[in-house]
Amino acid sequence: MSKPELYIDFASAANAHRRLYGGGRGQAIAKAMGLKTYGLPLTIIDATAGLGQDAFVLACLGCNITLIERSAVIASLLQDAMLRAAAVAELKPIIDLMHLINADAKRILTSLPPAAFPDVVYLDPMFPLRNKSALVKQEIRLLKEIVGDDPDADELLMAARQVALRRVVVKRPRIAPYLNNILPHSSQIGKANRFDIYMPL
Repeated sequence: MSKPELYIDFASAANAHRRLYGGGRGQAIAKAMGLKTYGLPLTIIDATAGLGQDAFVLACLGCNITLIERSAVIASLLQDAMLRAAAVAELKPIIDLMHLINADAKRILTSLPPAAFPDVVYLDPMFPLRNKSALVKQEIRLLKEIVGDDPDADELLMAARQVALRRVVVKRPRIAPYLNNILPHSSQIGKANRFDIYMPL
């Protein structure tokens, strides 16, 4: 049986390579989260889970992470991927740190009791695709076709800053404008992406 066009596999060779040789806490996303500053255990809400790749990396680094995905289709793909990965002995401890919620992130964040506030809220909202579609991975194009844009991304940033105990991290294309046109407190810049860091309100 062939795989569907959009398929999440946390046990893939690419994920295994990044897990073993991706740079650990030296990765840009780990630095942006403040792993070296705060240490572990660090609780994170990934409010725009998508295909879960960044959440998986953070769980590999020991973070306890809640994935919020509002698309029922994508949430189903994530749930399936997590169940398959949990059946792999070396991945089960990682998957045990990942908790999936199929819901609207803004609604979840604005209804969180203080006792459930996370250390970090992570946002990776959909960004308009570049005109040269060959430059965009097929899985990202398919994801965008399913979930569409994130018109409430600006509001989500504000909601995230109300509940994050330590910081909010926003992933953006390297040359993209700042979310909600708000200058971050700092940025961790990679080759293709930028992680903007905002302090809580």
